[in-house]
Amino acid sequence: MPGILDSILPFFGFAIGFVLAVTAVVRFSGLNVRKAISPSSAGLLTAVFVVLVFSGWFYVTSGERIEDRILTPVILPSPGEVLRAFPKLHFEQELVRSAWVSFVRVTIGFTLAAMVSVVLGVYMASFKRVSAFFRPLALASAYVPIIVFVPLTLAWWGSGEEQKIGFLFIACFVALLPLVIKDVADVPGTLLDVAMTKGASQWQLVRHVVFPVASASIWDHMRGVYGVGWGWIILAEVVNGERGLGFLISMSERRGHTQATFAVIIVIVLIAIACDRAWKWGGRILFPYRRAS
Repeated sequence: MPGILDSILPFFGFAIGFVLAVTAVVRFSGLNVRKAISPSSAGLLTAVFVVLVFSGWFYVTSGERIEDRILTPVILPSPGEVLRAFPKLHFEQELVRSAWVSFVRVTIGFTLAAMVSVVLGVYMASFKRVSAFFRPLALASAYVPIIVFVPLTLAWWGSGEEQKIGFLFIACFVALLPLVIKDVADVPGTLLDVAMTKGASQWQLVRHVVFPVASASIWDHMRGVYGVGWGWIILAEVVNGERGLGFLISMSERRGHTQATFAVIIVIVLIAIACDRAWKWGGRILFPYRRAS
């Protein structure tokens, strides 16, 4: 027990210190609750955070010799070392091809999950009998950790492409189903009452009222789950992988190339950000009324 306490005390110290520092800034800086700021101010604050992070990164990894550094390259490589890892990843380990393979896997797994979870979630939130029948599935989606599906999918489909797609399908489905159910359940009942007074059938209530009203919120949650899928792709590809960004991370870790691991992580973050922007623009096109509100 004393050994465990010694191990976790630094983490508690960091957490407490961070909370106290942020609280002090918020308390004494004169901030106003939910006061809007201009886009330029928001961009400036974000830029300040990025500069501080990179400055700290340069500081703790600066030094010509390893002995002169605060953190060794095994723990945290310098920005220059990470940048120098990109050419080797590209020419020797097919970085672009691996990124494309991961993108296809995430997109296919998510698309299959969205097709099933959106339809099932709409029906479960609209019809009590359907909800009662699939209730165990919803409970499992809410409480079963995603990580347990890695060995299960390996047992079901082996270590090939089917396992990667199957795991991503299950992971995205488990995350998206309860969100869709909540979005549909949040549709105001008054809208249904008005439609029923106009003679709408039960199917028309779902087709023309429930789903259209909830679709914008469902889109936002699909956007979030797709982004998280780029984190799950590492779990899908790290076990018996042959291609993909997760495979590159696993191989770099086994070889002790920490700088290559950081380079792949940067690629994953950049792809996820680009996809998130695409989802955002898609939402603006599909739901233009939200910009007006």
